[in-house]
Amino acid sequence: MKKVSIKLLVVLFFTTILFACGNSSNNNDVVEDDNTNDDNIEVVNDDVEENVIDFTKFEHYATILTKEDLTMKFGESDLLDGVDYYAEGTIEKHSTTLTNSKNGYVIKFLWEDDGNTTSWIEADYNLFDEDYNITGTQMVITESGLFTGMSLSGLRDWNEADFRFSGFGWDHGGGIYAEEGSKIASSPVGMSLSMLSYDDFDFAVGDVELTADDERLKYASIVVSQLTYYID
Repeated sequence: MKKVSIKLLVVLFFTTILFACGNSSNNNDVVEDDNTNDDNIEVVNDDVEENVIDFTKFEHYATILTKEDLTMKFGESDLLDGVDYYAEGTIEKHSTTLTNSKNGYVIKFLWEDDGNTTSWIEADYNLFDEDYNITGTQMVITESGLFTGMSLSGLRDWNEADFRFSGFGWDHGGGIYAEEGSKIASSPVGMSLSMLSYDDFDFAVGDVELTADDERLKYASIVVSQLTYYID
């Protein structure tokens, strides 16, 4: 009876050791899983940082869909509220002009009737004061390579084809005809032209149709004067 008891004790002793070792291995496995989870968290954070908008391109501002969001992102000190008129003064739109203190871009937000929802955004080549005097110019760039201040020949090269546009000095002056299949037609960013000096170019003034390849306009000071982006 004593020999049997001793054998039982030996068996129990080794069983206890094996059980303890098994638990120790399981604990190590848990630690490795925790490290793997930490790695996954770091990857997710990296993805978030890559998606941060830096507002260096015109289209970036179209991601701002409300006035509250605009104020939150840039602060009230960079904003100026106003009223603008369109369609020969028949349409009144409340607006807010942003002057981005980080890169100098001046972007205008036009609001829906609720005064809060973004309707469209604009960027002008010429900058104006409250009395509409020109105070400077700006080159606002789009993701496709368009920019305010781009020359007529530069826009023709970008479009990779000739295009038609209306004469200057009236309400629809500098409007571009978007030919089907052209880059201008497929661009989500709209554009219009202005002539900076009318000297020696009387034929280009008024309700007339012009083309980018017109040799008479080779030395005309025609530029992309405004970019627009309508919010769907």
